[in-house]
Amino acid sequence: MKKMKKLFAVLLTLAMVLGMSATAFATTVDNSDGEQTGSPKATIIGVVDEEGVEVVAYQIIKYNSDGYYEEVLSDTIDKTNPTNGEKPQLTPSAENVQNLYYNKMSELKAIPNGSVTFTKQEDGTYTYDNLGLGSWLVVVNGAKNTLYNPAIISVNQGTNGKEYGTLNLNTKTWNETEQLYVKKDEPKITKTAEPTRDDPKDLDVAGTQYGDILKFTVVADIPSYTADKKDIIYTISDTLTGLDFVVDDSHPVVAKLGDANNEYLTGLATTAINSAIAAKAKKFTVTVNDNNFLVTNGGGKITIIYYAKVTSTELINVDKLNNKAELEYSNNSSTGTTKKDVETKHYTFGIDTTVTGWTDSESTNKTGEFVKIDDQGNIQYSETPGEVIKKDGNPQFLSGAEFELRIGNENGVPFTDKQNKSTFTTDASGRLEIVGLDDDVDYYLVETKAPEGYTLNTKPIKVHITATYSEDDTLTSYDVEIGGAITHYNYTYESGKTELVNTSETASNPFGFKNTKLTDLPSTGGIGTTIFTVVGCLIMIAAAGMFFISRRKAVK
Repeated sequence: MKKMKKLFAVLLTLAMVLGMSATAFATTVDNSDGEQTGSPKATIIGVVDEEGVEVVAYQIIKYNSDGYYEEVLSDTIDKTNPTNGEKPQLTPSAENVQNLYYNKMSELKAIPNGSVTFTKQEDGTYTYDNLGLGSWLVVVNGAKNTLYNPAIISVNQGTNGKEYGTLNLNTKTWNETEQLYVKKDEPKITKTAEPTRDDPKDLDVAGTQYGDILKFTVVADIPSYTADKKDIIYTISDTLTGLDFVVDDSHPVVAKLGDANNEYLTGLATTAINSAIAAKAKKFTVTVNDNNFLVTNGGGKITIIYYAKVTSTELINVDKLNNKAELEYSNNSSTGTTKKDVETKHYTFGIDTTVTGWTDSESTNKTGEFVKIDDQGNIQYSETPGEVIKKDGNPQFLSGAEFELRIGNENGVPFTDKQNKSTFTTDASGRLEIVGLDDDVDYYLVETKAPEGYTLNTKPIKVHITATYSEDDTLTSYDVEIGGAITHYNYTYESGKTELVNTSETASNPFGFKNTKLTDLPSTGGIGTTIFTVVGCLIMIAAAGMFFISRRKAVK
C-alpha cells in the first residue's frame, strides 16, 4: 500500500511539472494572435496566392521523452534560470528566430524528420495534420512579389491532447506588443506626373505638348528586414521615352524619407540623374547599399522628385511617351530579388501627320484633318481612310500657305515644334503637318501668308483635340476638331495603330480652309481723259473761230 502511495505521488508531481511547462510555453511561444485555439490541425493564414510558393516548417523546440520542452539546437532559444529543480521555461525571442533563420538553417535542414511541408487548401490556407509537439520555424519559399520574414507556429500539450496553433501572416508584426518586425511585406512603387505649364491639368496627366516640362514623383516602399539580413539589394530606376531629364535651379532633384527631405538619398538621386544626363542616357538608377539604413527604416517610404522635358522626335499623329519606374529589392532567399514596376503614359498628337497604321495594315499616308483649298467647292473623306476627295465643284488643293498655331487664343504665343519651327506651310496636297500637340488645349490657326495668287484669309480657326483614356491612362480614342469639322479616331495601345472612324453616327470630315483667288482690277475708274482732250480742242477751235469773225467785223 505504501509503495502504491509513493508511485501515485511521483506521477502527480510529474503531471504538475508537465502542466506548468506546457502552460508557460504556450503563453510565450503561441503565435496564433488569438485567431484560433485547439484547431484540429496546424494552420497558416495569409500566404499570397502565387505560383511556385512552398511553405516549410523546421522544428526549433521539441517535446522530449522526459515530458518537457527543449531546444532542437543547443543555445538557440532564450530560457529562464530554473530554481528548486524546476525545468527551464523556453521564451523564444525575435532575435532567436532571426539567428535560426539566417545562421542555423543548414543545421536545421540536416536534422532527420526535422521539417515538414504544409499543404495548400482550397480556401488559401496552408495546413499540416498531426504536427509534432513543440515550436516550428515557418519559412515561405518561392514568393516573387511578397517578402515573408520568419515566424513560428506552435503545437502545445494540453490536458485533452494536442492543441494546434494558428499562424496569421496578415497581422502586422511577428510580436504585436514589442513591434519587432513585419511578418509579411509586399513593397510597392507608385508614380505620378504633373505638368508645370501655366494651365496644369490633374496629376497623372496623359496628354503633353512638345516642350512641356513634367514633374515626376516616384514613391517606393522600404521592405521590413530583420536585423541579421545581410547584403540587401535595393534599387529604384526610371526609364524615359520621348523625354529628357532636366536639372537646374528651377527643377532640382529632391529625395525624401517619409515626409522629410533626406540629404543622403538626395545625393544618391542627384548623382544618378546627372550621370544619366552626362551619358545622354534615358535611364537612372538609385542604389541604396547601406544595410543599416534599410533595416532601420524598414516599413518606410522613399520619394524621388525629378523633372523631364517632352522632346519626342517622332513624326506621327499619336506618340507614346511612356515612363517606367522599377523597384528591385532582396526577397526571402539568400541572394534572390523581386522586381516591381509602374508606368506612366503620356501622348502627343498632331495635325495632318503620318499614320502609324490603320486597322489592318501599316501605312505612311497622312491624316487629313486640315486641307487648304480655294473657294470653288468643298471636300470630304472617301471610303478609303485618310483619302480626301473633292465635292460640290472642283476646289484646288493649295500649297505655300503659311500659318502660325497660337496657344490659348488667337493672340497667344505661337507653338514651336521640335524642329524649332513656329511657321507651318501647306504642302502640295494642301495639308499642314504639325506634331507634338496636347489634348484639352485650345489652339488657333492664323494664316500669315496666303498662297500665291490668293487673298489672305485672316479669320482665326480654333483647333481642339479631345482624348479618351482608360483608368490606367491608356489612350483609347481621340477627336480632332478644327473650325467645327471633326475627325474621329480609335487607338490601340499595344500595336500603336490608329483607326479612322467614319460612320453615320460619328461622321468624320476634314476642315477645308478656303482662300479667294485674286482678280485683275482696272488701273483707274470712269471714262478716262480722252473726252476731256477732245472737248478742250473743240472749245479752242470755237474760240479761235469767234476771234477771227470778230476781227472781220471790226475791219468793215
